[in-house]
Amino acid sequence: MVEIELATEAGAADRENEDFALVTPDAFVVLDGVTPGPNDPGCTHGVVWYVRQLGVRLLTEIIGSPGSGLDDCLAAAVQGTAGAHGGGCDLTVRATPQATVAAGRVVDGHFEYLVLADCTVVLELPDRLEVVTDDRVARTVRRMRKAAAALPEGTAERARAEARSAAAVEGLRNRRGGFWTAAADPAVAGEAVTGSVAVAQLRAVAAMSDGASRYVDLLRLGDWPDAMRLLASDGPGGLLARVRTAEASDPGRRRWQRGKVSDDATVVHAFWGGRPHD
Repeated sequence: MVEIELATEAGAADRENEDFALVTPDAFVVLDGVTPGPNDPGCTHGVVWYVRQLGVRLLTEIIGSPGSGLDDCLAAAVQGTAGAHGGGCDLTVRATPQATVAAGRVVDGHFEYLVLADCTVVLELPDRLEVVTDDRVARTVRRMRKAAAALPEGTAERARAEARSAAAVEGLRNRRGGFWTAAADPAVAGEAVTGSVAVAQLRAVAAMSDGASRYVDLLRLGDWPDAMRLLASDGPGGLLARVRTAEASDPGRRRWQRGKVSDDATVVHAFWGGRPHD
């Protein structure tokens, strides 16, 4: 028997949650929509529409095509979503709606996973954790934002520096030497990190957007074993609550330098054979 828990929360009360997640007993998808910048995206639908369209198509492909790899499922979902835009959208614009992706599926006694960009999948095995993420996003953003983050919050100088770094990051999106997100080109699925592990070896799996994984990789509230113990004891909602408390204690982004005070955050937690650490 598998038990699955899910929590998601927008980063701010005055805007829609650009994360999206769906689960079945045998599969899940977690998507994190890329917040649009100031440039014209060439699309009238928006990021929220995009992540929901892509997420539904991806889960449908995953459960409907067990013989296909998860990367092939993602490629088909991206292509189908591109077609759903209709003729009124210019999908060649670099700022076209896009998302980061995590997905998992149980098939033929194995758990298969896929990660594209800065979503994270954590596999809890009897003797270790395996943390799967695509750190090309973090490396690119860290390099571009370092100078801006050192300037005083709320100043015009910092705003200009952030605008410059954001433009530089965008210039490396879906390009060699940069990082990759799901947008309109199905070929990007070939850049995803994929793998599998025997279900018999799994105790638990967690998948999350970067707004939740900042518990470990940005806020340093604990390491990954701590995060998995927290999920086991308090569930995904408990982990998100810890993240929000820390963020609220640092509204000026002084202690933790970050692009957003609070980001949309989503966690899917699945475990087999009873709650872990009981």
